[in-house]
Amino acid sequence: MKPLHVLCINPWIYDFAAYDFWSKPLGLLYVAGYLQSRGVEVSLIDCLDKYHPGLLKRQGRQTAKISRYGIGPFHKEVVDTPDCISFMPRKFARYGLPEDLFIKDLHSSEKPDAIFVTTAMTYWYPGPQRVIELCRQELPDVPIIIGGIYATLMPDHVKSALKPDHLLTGPGEVQAAELLAEIFDRPELSGNHPQHIDDFPYPLFELYEQLGYLVVMSSRGCPFRCTFCATYKIDSAFSQRQPDAVVKEILDQTRKFQVRDVAFYDDALLMQPEKRIKPILREIRDSQRPLRFHTPNGLHARYIDEELAKLMYDCNFKTVRLSLESVAKERRRDIHNKITPGEMTRAVKHLTNAGFQASDLETYIIMGLPGQPVDEVLETILYANSLGIRVRLASFSPIPGTKDYERAIERGDLPAGADPLLTNKTVIPLERTSDAYQRYHAVSQFSHMLNEGARRGVNFFRPGEFKDNFFKALARTAEW
Repeated sequence: MKPLHVLCINPWIYDFAAYDFWSKPLGLLYVAGYLQSRGVEVSLIDCLDKYHPGLLKRQGRQTAKISRYGIGPFHKEVVDTPDCISFMPRKFARYGLPEDLFIKDLHSSEKPDAIFVTTAMTYWYPGPQRVIELCRQELPDVPIIIGGIYATLMPDHVKSALKPDHLLTGPGEVQAAELLAEIFDRPELSGNHPQHIDDFPYPLFELYEQLGYLVVMSSRGCPFRCTFCATYKIDSAFSQRQPDAVVKEILDQTRKFQVRDVAFYDDALLMQPEKRIKPILREIRDSQRPLRFHTPNGLHARYIDEELAKLMYDCNFKTVRLSLESVAKERRRDIHNKITPGEMTRAVKHLTNAGFQASDLETYIIMGLPGQPVDEVLETILYANSLGIRVRLASFSPIPGTKDYERAIERGDLPAGADPLLTNKTVIPLERTSDAYQRYHAVSQFSHMLNEGARRGVNFFRPGEFKDNFFKALARTAEW
């Protein structure tokens, strides 16, 4: 019997801004790897692939435009801004391949038996929506199966707005195999599935012609239940891999694809450090491989002790982002009490003692939570700056199913059943006025100014005499 052929698609991003910060459709690649291991032929169209040959030819480039560590800008084409967010004073764009290249790729190989489309942010749904429209147009009789974050969090909206033939929620490897077995009467795809995360094949990065970096997960899910985060709804079980399996994947895959940069996708990378991350990093250090590591998701800084900090430095961690969110006591208690200012201070001290420059460290600070005053954000920014570290403002995006999403509706900041486009973090959806936009823009520019000072080694909090004089002068400006 002829093997099934499945086409996997990673859609475009439609947004006001987008950048490739180690962005790969890891869940889709896990599904692709598992299906291939079960005898299914798999191909991929990644609309966000910077190395796509047709795109490079059109750009007149030999290789993709990248900055340090394999990251870089996506191809961008300005498009009409949807009506519901037309009040935004920014240009809306489609990021990724030109549509004609996508259509050409749809016909570049044997017609697929099924199409799998993944989804990411809920407010990025115009991307998969357009993918499905074009697939219906070009391959009208091929069933379309959709999964991923948006599909898991807003299945009813997916069904009405995208109208896929089938919808998968949560982790997709086993579900994908079982669904294909049912649709095409292929019993060999059903049953006898792996019972542990380490028993699944690696994500199928072989589908790319070229890679600039590798992404890895040493665990899935998150044991925390932050009020603004939906990770536990996407994958309800927090499962951790065995350290030796993680190390083997990193060493094997970086050698195979000849890349140096590795980004951890974990939401709780440092949990149980003695059993997990420390053994992983000891083996990486002992391998003496010239790799560079990145943590785009915020790290739980309370777990960073002297040994872990030294291991991170020795293993060449180049992107270290710590989760702070807020220094306000009530906010920290409400969120989940993941970190205190004292624990953050100790973590930064351990990291700088290990060899990191404080200005090389970053911390996430959340802005725009329902009812969150601006002075709370500013206080948190000033605290982070006092440590000499840089700030990454994380504008709140109301995620369906989270406590803060419900709070936004209860406060009247967000209408029930709002178009997901209104939850875009760039929109600042809870206060859609020009004054609010300018206020948050000012906060953002203030953090950029402090970050530039941190890069130059300038700290407005040391010496103490300067800090005191600065705030006395600032207080007197109220009399102007």
